[in-house]
Amino acid sequence: MQIINFKDLVNRYHSGESFVLFDTETTGLNTYHDDIVEVAGAIWEKGKEPKAFQELISVNMNKMTQGAWMVHKIPKADIESARNPDEVLSDFIDFCEDRPLIAHNIRFDFDMLNSNLVRSGLTPYQNDQVACSLAYAREQSMPGKLSNLADHYRVDLKKGNLHRAMYDVHVLMEIMNRMMKEHEPVDMQYSLIL
Repeated sequence: MQIINFKDLVNRYHSGESFVLFDTETTGLNTYHDDIVEVAGAIWEKGKEPKAFQELISVNMNKMTQGAWMVHKIPKADIESARNPDEVLSDFIDFCEDRPLIAHNIRFDFDMLNSNLVRSGLTPYQNDQVACSLAYAREQSMPGKLSNLADHYRVDLKKGNLHRAMYDVHVLMEIMNRMMKEHEPVDMQYSLIL
């Protein structure tokens, strides 16, 4: 995994490159053992309306830790009636089209995604260029927790359920949009004509 530095991300975003902001909700915190129960993503490109993907995944509910369930509170019946991991994850990878991924805690979500892909008989995600809003926040001495970072950027958290994958992606997109507005591309030069 190669984390894109913040200056490069700013330049790539302002030059029109597209990325996938994504989040997972899981049965626990062990990236090699636990399962994804919900995956969401949005294609993020400057000046374009985002395209979204969100789906629950059927998993063995016996693996669900109480702590994980207390975070996302996804109803058991909804998880049990969802499609199988190989189908959902294959569709998610098709949606991403090998774009660089961005997550708030990329090491967790990227490792969880690849572990679940392999256990589902699928190939790990091929683009290992990733970005991490948590790392960027820490580099700039901002709060690390997603909700605190949202407060810092005045993102309204009253509209949804934090710790559901699509809502977290929406919040992350608002934060990333505001981060990009604060930063101009590093190599661009402006001239003033009088």
